[in-house]
Amino acid sequence: MARAVETEVLVVGAGPAGSGAALSLARSGVQSLVIDRAHFPRDKVCGDGLPPRAVAALRRVGLEAALRERGYRPVEHCRIVGTGGGHLLTDLAPRDCFPGYSYVVPRRELDHVLVTAARAAGAEVWEGVQGLGLLDGDGAPVVEAVDGAGTTLHLRAQVVIVADGSRGSFSRRVLPKEHLQAGGVAIRLYMEGVHETGALSFFLDRRLLPGYGWVFPGGAAGLPANVGVGMEARALRAGKVGLRSLLRWFVGPGSLAWPYLSRARAVSEPAAFPLQFSYRRGLRRSGRLLFAGDAANLVSPLSGEGVAYALESGEEAARAAVGALRSGDMCRLAAYDRAVRRLLAADYLGAYLLRRALVHPTVNNAVVGLLRRDREMARGGVGILTNTVSPLHLLHPGVWVRMLSPHRVVSMLRNG
Repeated sequence: MARAVETEVLVVGAGPAGSGAALSLARSGVQSLVIDRAHFPRDKVCGDGLPPRAVAALRRVGLEAALRERGYRPVEHCRIVGTGGGHLLTDLAPRDCFPGYSYVVPRRELDHVLVTAARAAGAEVWEGVQGLGLLDGDGAPVVEAVDGAGTTLHLRAQVVIVADGSRGSFSRRVLPKEHLQAGGVAIRLYMEGVHETGALSFFLDRRLLPGYGWVFPGGAAGLPANVGVGMEARALRAGKVGLRSLLRWFVGPGSLAWPYLSRARAVSEPAAFPLQFSYRRGLRRSGRLLFAGDAANLVSPLSGEGVAYALESGEEAARAAVGALRSGDMCRLAAYDRAVRRLLAADYLGAYLLRRALVHPTVNNAVVGLLRRDREMARGGVGILTNTVSPLHLLHPGVWVRMLSPHRVVSMLRNG
């Protein structure tokens, strides 16, 4: 016989979106229950980079200090290497509410920090509990789950926040199939002995376009670098090449990253992960269910980064749930969908268009060449890549005046 449990808000998934939502709910005095099939701390395959936008989200909830206490140090520079070998190294300039630095934090550590904070704030967290599906209820949703002992649970809540990641076990059962198709795929491994690891490094190798390779330094003393490649899923299929083969090539003598990896050695097995950046196919709300983070396809189509969007969408989902519960009007959950569109829709469109342009090596080289020659534009370009500047910034007339000044065009064509 199933065990029945009631709560105000049920959160499925304890990653950045889920734990972030639970933390906000607890601090607002709302009862919440978080379930996750894993036991924390646990590993999660990721690039591990926390761009300034994610750092700002952690700062808002008072958790940046927890990273520093664990020895993680800020990364203040970004390197971009274009298809022709053009090299750009610039600082991560602070913008608006975003700091001028990133962190590199393994998800095992980051997610544990978030889960611990949510629990300390008053959220109830059940580890080793897997969401199985949605049962018919009389208005309030009921989630069927099972714990590690095999006990069936019927979890009834006024609002459910679904945050179980890319194609999570619960999401797979409640979302239409078209919402589960990954737009991209990536693979990473950890390496020691990487040369010049003081920057987030992106390599726009011709073979990887419209994706890229990366080398991110170990975020704390003694930690290895995170090295990987990411590509569009359809480009990978069209090229008829395996992701592991691409990674082997990227860490070998033929790639742009070789000067940084020539003396490095792998200290882990490669691990792949999907990138759910099909924003238009993503579902943000269905009745009393709010989808956040990767479960809502909230991943940058340009960089593949999703932690910042996960934290922001979890925060907005919690805000909408609090508003609906306090007013007694569940129609107010629609505020969540509007908030996500306001935060992300325009940026997604701009990032998608920019990604399509950068697939052409000539454009790729020209852009990197231009950024190398203009410090302010370099900072803006890096801001776009790290989600602190909207890609639509490129439509500003002042940007085009700088880009198309005669001496820049001539120089770009000669040297791009």
